[in-house]
Amino acid sequence: MSFEVGRLSPGLGRLFAPYRALVGESPMSRPPAVGAIGELLGRVGPRNAAGKPLRVVDADHASALAYERRVLDDGLLATRADSWHDYFNALVWCVFPTTKAVINRRHCEAAGRDDRRGAVRDALTQFDECGALVISADADMLDALRGHCWESALWRRRTHFLQSCRVLIVGHATLDALRSPFAGLCAKALFREVASDWIAQAADDQVREADHWLAGWLSRRGESLAPRDFSPLPLLGLPEAVPENVCSGYYRDPAQFRPRRVPGLGGIRCR
Repeated sequence: MSFEVGRLSPGLGRLFAPYRALVGESPMSRPPAVGAIGELLGRVGPRNAAGKPLRVVDADHASALAYERRVLDDGLLATRADSWHDYFNALVWCVFPTTKAVINRRHCEAAGRDDRRGAVRDALTQFDECGALVISADADMLDALRGHCWESALWRRRTHFLQSCRVLIVGHATLDALRSPFAGLCAKALFREVASDWIAQAADDQVREADHWLAGWLSRRGESLAPRDFSPLPLLGLPEAVPENVCSGYYRDPAQFRPRRVPGLGGIRCR
C-alpha cells in the first residue's frame, strides 16, 4: 500500500507531524531501500546509549534480544528490505533518539539480569512498538482519558483537547498501522502533565524536550516499569482523525471505546 502524508486526515496528519520533514510530501509506493535508510541515519546522526552512531545492516533471523545487543554493542540497526515497519523504526530513531537509546539499553540490561522476559522488557517492547506520550497542562483532561471517559474528553471537549493536548507517537508499529488505520487501533499511552507555557513552545522544541524527558522517565522508572504504566488510547477517536467521529454516537461504540473494566484510572500521570 502506498503512503502519502499529505493525504492523511487532519487528525492523523498531526500524529505524523514530527516525522513529516523526514518523510517528505511525495507519494511513496514502497518504503525506501535499506541503503537510503542508512543514508538518512547518517544525515540525522542518532547514536546509541554508548555514543556510537547508528548504521543500517541487512536483517537476519536473529532473536529479538540479539537484535537489541547489536544496536547497543555495535550501533548496528538490522533492517529488512521493503519493510514499512523497519522504516518507521529508523524514523523514530531520528526523531526520538534519546528515548530509543534508553529503550535499547534497558532491554539489554534487563536481559542480562534475568533470562526470563519479565514485566520490564514487556513494557519496553509495548512502548517501543505502540507507545504514545500524551502531554497537557490540563490534569482533568489527562485523567478523563485515563478513566476512558472518551465522549467527554474527545467529543464534548474536543476543541479544548486540540488546544491543550499534544499526542506524540513514539511506537513505530503504530506509525505503520496509521498508514491504513482500522477501528480499534490503540496506542499505549503515557500521560504527562506540564506547565501551561509548554504548549506554547514551537513544535520542534516540544519534540526535543519530550524526547529528553521521556528518556529520563524510562531510566528513572527502573524495575517498577510495567505494562500497567500505560493506558490504551483509541487513535481514531482523536478529533479529526476520521470523518465518522464528528458525532457523539461514534464514541458510544464499546467495541472501539471500551469502558474501564475496573474502577479508577489507568496508566500513570507524570510530571
